[in-house]
Amino acid sequence: MQFLKKGVCLINKSQYIINRKREFDIVNIIRRCKHESDVAFKEYEESEEEKDVYRQISKEYLGSVIGGNRVFVIQPYIKWGVNKKRNTTPQLQLDEAIALINTLPNWSVVGKKLVPLLSLQKRQLVGSGTRDTLKEDIRSCGNVTAVFVSTNLLKFVQIAALQDTFQLPIYDRYTIVIHIFREHAKTPEAKLQVAIAELPYIKQKIIDLSTIRMGPINYDEKTRLFLHTRERKLKNALQKLKEHRHMIKQQRSSYGFPSIAVVGYTNAGKTSLIKALTEDDSLHPEDKLFATLDTTVHQGYLLNRLKVLYVDTIGFIQDVPETLIEPFKITLQDAINADILVHVFDVSHPDLKAQIQHVQNTIQHMVNENKVIINVANKYDMVKKDAIEEDILPEDTLLVSSTKLTGIDLLRLKIEEEIVNAANLVKKRIRVQTGSAVASWLYSKATVLSAEPDPKDSQYLIMDVFMSTPVFYKFKRDFRI
Repeated sequence: MQFLKKGVCLINKSQYIINRKREFDIVNIIRRCKHESDVAFKEYEESEEEKDVYRQISKEYLGSVIGGNRVFVIQPYIKWGVNKKRNTTPQLQLDEAIALINTLPNWSVVGKKLVPLLSLQKRQLVGSGTRDTLKEDIRSCGNVTAVFVSTNLLKFVQIAALQDTFQLPIYDRYTIVIHIFREHAKTPEAKLQVAIAELPYIKQKIIDLSTIRMGPINYDEKTRLFLHTRERKLKNALQKLKEHRHMIKQQRSSYGFPSIAVVGYTNAGKTSLIKALTEDDSLHPEDKLFATLDTTVHQGYLLNRLKVLYVDTIGFIQDVPETLIEPFKITLQDAINADILVHVFDVSHPDLKAQIQHVQNTIQHMVNENKVIINVANKYDMVKKDAIEEDILPEDTLLVSSTKLTGIDLLRLKIEEEIVNAANLVKKRIRVQTGSAVASWLYSKATVLSAEPDPKDSQYLIMDVFMSTPVFYKFKRDFRI
């Protein structure tokens, strides 16, 4: 009895079962390691009193998203000089700030203002004239409940001064992104990384505001020890996360599957692209910022039937402090160590140039110069071809639409071209006896591209296989071939 797999080659029933078992094993390893990771990184034990203390501290110094807010957005920008941003515009920065607010449930933007500045370092951020104008703008909007100053990280003395001026809670990009992370963190692993990301901000804000004698919580010895203990426990859990990530990678590598990490700006369509490449209906991409916080792995096939693993990653965003992203670098580094990187960007986005450059600048220090990076312009169906600014796109960019599946097979072909060298794969044609231990081993440990009866002797198969170099040498040792 013969079975046709992916329209490429014929294999017999027993071989098909062995092949499917191998696929089942690797998927189980991914799921099992993920389950073990979730068990290991559940929130460490805290008493109810400790939880209440941290909730009080967190609410005071990060604010709360519960119940929503009517937000007035202030977008400051440097109007000239060396610190002026030249790859974007103030309006595009404001648009992203509004998108961040709209990502939070029950939050809405009721007013907005572009504010040109010469520096972001002044104690009150803006001058008295601008302050008076902003107070009037906020008052005229009616029932504003919070102000979002869309800059990387406000000094805490600036927050205090602005709160005193507007008599409203003040948020910067750090705190807004933290709240989005909190909303979207579903697994214990993601929650751990968010908890670590928010702690340095809270600690420093308490110290600074206590120094200038503002804020209801004094930074006494008890509070200091409480936060120190929490930080130590979180860092211990982060070390366990690092060890688990290493274990997961080793177990995946033992199967010899090449890996492709998909990276890009938040909401560029990374998950949508992986769904198109894998045809995995269990993936449900969402059209919102930071929909993906966990690094997840998904199995797929290339056109030549080579099995590969696609790694989904957290998205990047501009103008956030390094301490916010640092805890996620453990899982991000695991992804970036994949055999190939696919850098996907939203070609329909008006701030395309700045988004591409931000991702490139972020990952360039994390990869070696020989790393293969395939650039993919996603959402090609949402923009007219003559409207694409080709000089912005990196060289050899592939145009695709993840939702319409345009260009997906061309991307698979490109990955095929690059993966053999990148993953150190060898392709071999091997003659083996049908049903032998050698044949079973190849189906279990290698990727069988084709298996046909030997025309000179039907008791033998001619097998074309891909395998990693370590797997190939193990094959030679085990069977002395």
